[in-house]
Amino acid sequence: MKRFQKYFGKFKKKKTSDIKVVVLCVIAATTFWVLNALNKDNYVTVVNYPIVFQYNAEEYMPVEEIPSEIRIEINGNGWDLFRKYFNFNVPPFNIELTNPDERNYLLASEYRRNLAEVLEPTSLVSVLTDSLKFNFDKIVERQVEVGLDTGAMSLAPHHQLAGDIAWEPKDIVLKGAESKIKQLGGELFLTLNEEHIKDDFDQYIPVPLTEALSPYVSVSPKTIHVKFSVVAFLEGNKRVMLRKVNFPENVRLDNEINSVLMSYRVDERKVEVLRELDLVGVLDYRNRNIEDSTVTVEINDLPDYIKNIDTEPHTFNLSYE
Repeated sequence: MKRFQKYFGKFKKKKTSDIKVVVLCVIAATTFWVLNALNKDNYVTVVNYPIVFQYNAEEYMPVEEIPSEIRIEINGNGWDLFRKYFNFNVPPFNIELTNPDERNYLLASEYRRNLAEVLEPTSLVSVLTDSLKFNFDKIVERQVEVGLDTGAMSLAPHHQLAGDIAWEPKDIVLKGAESKIKQLGGELFLTLNEEHIKDDFDQYIPVPLTEALSPYVSVSPKTIHVKFSVVAFLEGNKRVMLRKVNFPENVRLDNEINSVLMSYRVDERKVEVLRELDLVGVLDYRNRNIEDSTVTVEINDLPDYIKNIDTEPHTFNLSYE
């Protein structure tokens, strides 16, 4: 058994060594064949050749992806074709566009001769790409007005604006592709989507451009300064004296009291002013409800810094003698 294993091990080593020799021979033969074949002339192949458009980038810009290669059929030496097929150290073919916004295509016949010169010593057999299509726009500058959209903005409960919303600047400059700028029209809206605002607002908001427009249009400045003040209305109570007006002598109140408790919300900046304010609750007989013989308390000449007025009691029954 041991003798068999020893013999088998020698046989296995010898077989592995033979396989390596065969593989090396195949590789060497293949390499020799390839090198020999590449040295021959008169091969024909199809390649994707790199191209570059030359244009005035300060006056024009592409608004769609432009071609980066053309498909051609070429004839020549094997080494040269190999290099061009895999783009090894191959200079791109430059195509000059004078007024690219006036025309959006280029026929193969218009650049075939120049391309053939670039490909030398390889010969150009045919251009398989019939035409090159592109889309360029003039680069322009436009001044547009900035508007403010506050539809999505909300204040915290019992808060309100303490004046107008201000933003600066009111105009911005757009620079880029003419067709893209025209899509924006003459006004650009800045959206405030802050919610439950309870403090004064003072922020720089980025000028909005969609992902579809941002590669083609730049803005100056890039942000708008927006500011406004917010005021809270605080809850409170105040005792208010009553005064009857236009009452006949034979009419009185079921509940003959001389004051009511008024509840309200007041601008936080006017709390001290309200304390000094002399308010009166009026019961006007002419404003009575005839159907149920009641009259309601009215607080006249209320300043605008007082909101959500209510009184307790709010309504009085009338008695007739």
